[in-house]
This record gives sequence, structure tokens and C-alpha cells, in this order.
Amino acid sequence: MRDYLKVDFIRFVPDRRCYDLGFDDFVVFSRNPERIEGDFIRGYLVEARDRKDLISKLRRARDEWIVGVIGDLRVLREAVMRKRVDVILDFCGRELDYNTVRFAREKDVAIEISLSSLLNSSGIGRVRQIEELKDLLRVIKKFDAPFVLTSGASDFYEMRPKRQILEFFDFLGFNIERAEYWLRRIIRRYRDPNYIMDGLEIEEIIEDPR
Repeated sequence: MRDYLKVDFIRFVPDRRCYDLGFDDFVVFSRNPERIEGDFIRGYLVEARDRKDLISKLRRARDEWIVGVIGDLRVLREAVMRKRVDVILDFCGRELDYNTVRFAREKDVAIEISLSSLLNSSGIGRVRQIEELKDLLRVIKKFDAPFVLTSGASDFYEMRPKRQILEFFDFLGFNIERAEYWLRRIIRRYRDPNYIMDGLEIEEIIEDPR
């Protein structure tokens, strides 16, 4: 069985160089996933202005797309309540409060923590962002909320090797094993035909050669 762990969440169509960084596959998030060429896992990036806009865009999601949402705090609060949403994507300026993280756990919606959002900040802004990330980590730990650690890259130059991403977030105190558990769980929903839910999957029947 594949481990479904060497996967990254990105915002562009990757080339061979990206695989050389230690990844087997990518979830490519786009506002128009049907236009993505190649055998990647398609991610539907939903950027919504308000509740009405969110619901309208979620109706366009195909069953085979992983759905990620960006928006202000009101949109994200609504997104974690929606069954069709898989992940709250990371972006500069994202706000998440205590209750949003709590409902993310109850509704099984993962929170993306990306290296890209830190790379795109500097100075006092980066220091403030790291402090906010540590606050978010405490709430995630409290509820055991789903989260994934990614590059979140918008181009190749924002990418980093898989090992480096995990080492950085391990230094900040994130539970790497738990992050990999949630990542595997999301990917298997869309890539493993035998997976139904945790603890329930179709076993492969091996015929007796006799």
C-alpha cells in the first residue's frame, strides 16, 4: 500500500524539478481545476467574499477535487461548517479564531500551515507571524484539530525539500507524526479506491494459486 505522505499542496503546475525535492505527488490548487493539465491531484481553490459567494462556488466542486478555502474570518467560520470543504488554505493575513479551529476538528476540516506564508513576510511582520503561528499551534493541540504542513508554494522558487519543511515546523513545536496522519487521510479519500473511512476499508482479495 502506498503511504500517501510524500505529497505537497501548491498553487502552480509543477515540473520535474519539484519531484526532485522529495515529493511523489502534488495537490495543485487552482480556481479552475478543470484547466490543470497532467495527472496531479486537483485542488479547487475557493476564494469567497461572503457566505453567499462561498456556497455558490462550492456548488461547482466536482467529487474528485480536494476543496480548499481562503477568505476573511467570517468566510472561514462558515467554511469549516461545510461538508464539501476539505482544508482551510494558508495565505498571508489569514485569521483563525478559537471557535473556528474547534469546529474544524468537529467537522473534519484540515488547517494548512505553509512555509510560503512565512517566506513572503520579513522583519517585524515575520516575527509577528511566527508568534501567531505558535498561538494557533496551542489551539490545534488543545482540540487535536486536523492540520497539514506544506510549502504552499506559488512557484518553484518558494518550494523547499519535504524534509526541510518538516524539520522547520518540528522546530516550532508541531507534531510531525500527527500532521502526516492528517495528510495521509485527506489524500487517501481521493486516491485510494479501497479507503472508505478510518477503520473501514476494502481489503484486497488474493486468489489461492492452487
